[in-house]
Amino acid sequence: MNLEFGPINNALQSAPNTARDSATVRRQQLIDATIRTIAEFGLSRTTVARVTETAALSPGIVNFYFKSKDALLVATLRFLVQEFESTLYPAIDSVRGDVEAALLAVIERWFDPVLADPRKVVVRYAFWSESQTRKEYLELCGDSDAAFGATVAELFARLAAAPEFAHVNAEAAARGFEGLLDGYWQQLIIDGNNFDRDVAMSTSRDYLQNVFPGRFITLDAIELAEPEQIARTLPAWIYQNQELFELERDTLFATAWQIAGHISEVPSCGDYVTLELHHRRAFVVRDEQGKLRAFHNSCRHRGHAVVAGNRGHCDKFLQCQYHGWAYHFDGRLRAVPAEKSFPGIDRNQIGLPELELEVFLGFIFIRFESDGPSVAERMAPYRNEMAAYKFEQMTAIDGLWNVELDIDWKNVMDNYLEDYHFPIGHPGLYGLMNAEYSRDVCPQGVSRLSHSLRDIPAGGWSERMYHRLLPVRDDLPEELRRRWSYFTLFPNVTFDVYPDRMDYFEMLPLAPGRCRLRGRSYALADSRREMRAARYLNRRINQSVQREDEKLTESVQKGLASGGYHSGLLSEMEVVVKGFHDWLRRELPIVGNHEPPPPGGAMHTRRRLIAGV
Repeated sequence: MNLEFGPINNALQSAPNTARDSATVRRQQLIDATIRTIAEFGLSRTTVARVTETAALSPGIVNFYFKSKDALLVATLRFLVQEFESTLYPAIDSVRGDVEAALLAVIERWFDPVLADPRKVVVRYAFWSESQTRKEYLELCGDSDAAFGATVAELFARLAAAPEFAHVNAEAAARGFEGLLDGYWQQLIIDGNNFDRDVAMSTSRDYLQNVFPGRFITLDAIELAEPEQIARTLPAWIYQNQELFELERDTLFATAWQIAGHISEVPSCGDYVTLELHHRRAFVVRDEQGKLRAFHNSCRHRGHAVVAGNRGHCDKFLQCQYHGWAYHFDGRLRAVPAEKSFPGIDRNQIGLPELELEVFLGFIFIRFESDGPSVAERMAPYRNEMAAYKFEQMTAIDGLWNVELDIDWKNVMDNYLEDYHFPIGHPGLYGLMNAEYSRDVCPQGVSRLSHSLRDIPAGGWSERMYHRLLPVRDDLPEELRRRWSYFTLFPNVTFDVYPDRMDYFEMLPLAPGRCRLRGRSYALADSRREMRAARYLNRRINQSVQREDEKLTESVQKGLASGGYHSGLLSEMEVVVKGFHDWLRRELPIVGNHEPPPPGGAMHTRRRLIAGV
């Protein structure tokens, strides 16, 4: 679409003063009165009498200038459409091809008091609501919206054509931008004169900056930036905000892959493992054909859990321990006690809702809502290296463990994703490892941090003995035999991989500033005494690291809530943290805002948009 727009007839924007144009004045007077009347009474209750009373004119004047009420309504809608076009498109045309300036102009004009008048916005929505039954309304509203959508889509497509934005889905980003603007107009209707235009414009600009990092830098942002353009962290408010927690729960984690267990934990028909995330419960069971299946862990009768505990076994079928409803391992309803007391029940129509399941290198992943790529697709950059350790052949060497922390899950992730704090925060671990680290992060939301053992270790007794006793695994490539690596699947799943064992961790949000760490350790069968000793020492080292990390992140959490910290700077050694923050900005653009939006504001609108309501 050509962004050069021709002149728009804006004669209706101001009232002429000459007598010969008195007809135009009267027509505009009636249109203005119609807008006020519709805003107050609604479209269906707008009458000629109410319009002329509002305009302080006689009823017959409507027929004189518009012939009918219907013609007056169509003229009012046409005026609003022309006003929109004459306010918006000349501003875009004036920048002549500067895409960033054009989108900033869209934001400026969208919230211009001329367009962002609560009464006019109410009237626009009123006409849209009637457009399915009135052809004239549909043509005017539809053509106007389609033209605006095409303009925004083209602007986003031009920006996304740059190589650094190859990961951006321009169509989705453009629709999100339109939804954000539309959501603010809806908020304008609710808040009226209390609507904060400056906040709305700032948040809209932040959305553009988050989708296209490094672009849309305003003068204020330039003045705040460090001279060396050092990357900044996410703002402190996101680690302690209730509305953001709810947004993360309803969007980010609803579609996030989580580990339910390992294939070694469900070897036989009837074996199961369970998972809880926020208010959601699920379980995975192996059926008679050997297939793994995942279901919501709620009985279809009254919602009681179908299976209990972290893992278990059911001999012949699944049975709820509340009223005894039973299910086949494929989720079909098998039996209902006192079935005759449920007249008309059809067991074929009442089964357990199934969830998406994927096995990746022996680990069983599930997600509660299907959206986005598979685990294998996302982890593809590291699959070959991870596969060398033979995860699928491993078995658990300890129990499932959980620990609750008064720390936000993002704070825990920030700490996990960088080694900059190792020299001071983990002196024992630092003494074991070489100072050179491999740091890597990919746009699809996966990362790797890796380091190798020193030739001559420092540290304490555990570190020195581990270095001395760690045996060689001949089946591993030589470069992995004395290396520790940490792989992450954003937002919250991690794999700590060693030559002797591996652990997985999940940082599960419980509340703003509170999370639960869940994990387990696995290893290949190896009866060598040196291997058993190395695994024991590995555990001692990492238990110490865990205690050290908890103290560090507890202090950070207090600092984030202190009011004396707003955002920080990121070292080049913290490139993975930056990648995590950039990923969060893409998934939840609101986290890039310097300040939290007002309660029930942008984040509430975002949830409604995602929910499709």
